[in-house]
Amino acid sequence: MSQITIFSASIGNGHNEASKALKEQLELEGESVQIIDTFQSIHPLLHKTFLELYLKMIEKTPRLWGRLYRYSEEYSWFLVMDQLGTFFCEKLNGIIKNQRTSVMISTHPFVTAFLSKLKRRKNLSIPLYTVITDLYLHPAYVRPEIDGYFTASPHIDQFANDYNVPISQLFCTGIPIKSIPDVSVPRWKIRNDLHLKPDEKTVLITGGGLGLGKYIEVLEKIENLEDQVQVLCMTGTNKDLEQKIKNFTSKHRVHVISYTDRFTDYLRASDIILSKAGGLTMAEALACETPILIYEPVPGHEEDNAKFLIDFGTAVKAEIIEDIPILLERMLYDEKHYNQLVNHARKLKKPDAAKHIAYVIKKLELANQQIL
Repeated sequence: MSQITIFSASIGNGHNEASKALKEQLELEGESVQIIDTFQSIHPLLHKTFLELYLKMIEKTPRLWGRLYRYSEEYSWFLVMDQLGTFFCEKLNGIIKNQRTSVMISTHPFVTAFLSKLKRRKNLSIPLYTVITDLYLHPAYVRPEIDGYFTASPHIDQFANDYNVPISQLFCTGIPIKSIPDVSVPRWKIRNDLHLKPDEKTVLITGGGLGLGKYIEVLEKIENLEDQVQVLCMTGTNKDLEQKIKNFTSKHRVHVISYTDRFTDYLRASDIILSKAGGLTMAEALACETPILIYEPVPGHEEDNAKFLIDFGTAVKAEIIEDIPILLERMLYDEKHYNQLVNHARKLKKPDAAKHIAYVIKKLELANQQIL
């Protein structure tokens, strides 16, 4: 039995949720698994610094973040993370020894950079696998120390060719998510079980686990819809936002739902999800076959997620906030358009990603043992 350590990071909620889904699946298969909140474990101040820097950049200077992301497609400035990782090699090595780790899995690109540096510096033979929690493959993910890449992107052949990655190391598995409600159960039935109005069109608004985004401005635009709808505002851990929405007066039925472990139930109960384009949320929306309306994705990685989904016909994007009621009107009431979005999601979704990743890792580990 392998001792698997999943290295995550509490920067956004997606990396942790992907880690939990993968842990759950690996444990079902008899593996021993621990999740490490990497930056927090190295030092709480490091975690606080990374989180605050990331939040300030995407809230105050999102275009700067986007430019850095695009710049890194051509120039390897992101390798600065590997150099920063030099300072934390001893701490990470101590964690690995303490956990008796025989397999390392990373669910955050910065963490992957740290672990790659550790493998190189300590000459470790422990396999390192990276789970990419966005829908797009970026060259910043590539490290020679990585033994396997798990991605939702179907374009692995092109990526392998462009960036000299062995195709045998790339696996189109999807992003690991927890189990979702049975998609054969009608949405009205799930709404009823959640004590929502079963017969009302339902729109879910989310800004990820941190509750990021212009919820109030979006709600103001949704007031322009002709018919009354049910709006589910998923506010995550954002208490200030929760209160602001509760104070908002609307002709629609607005529900405020703070952080919950039943997110996918609400997602499946909804006719549409209105969101930025975080990778895990998008993977869950696809799995629930809930059409996606994207508004203000974070420049860079989320813009690429949005493009990926739009190209596959599973999402629509509001370029300006005034587009939201127009697009919602069509998505909610044009049955042919709605069914096209659902059908495309059905073709693209990968609800069993965690199971697929666990299978591949087990297969690779068996192959390594036979070689040894």
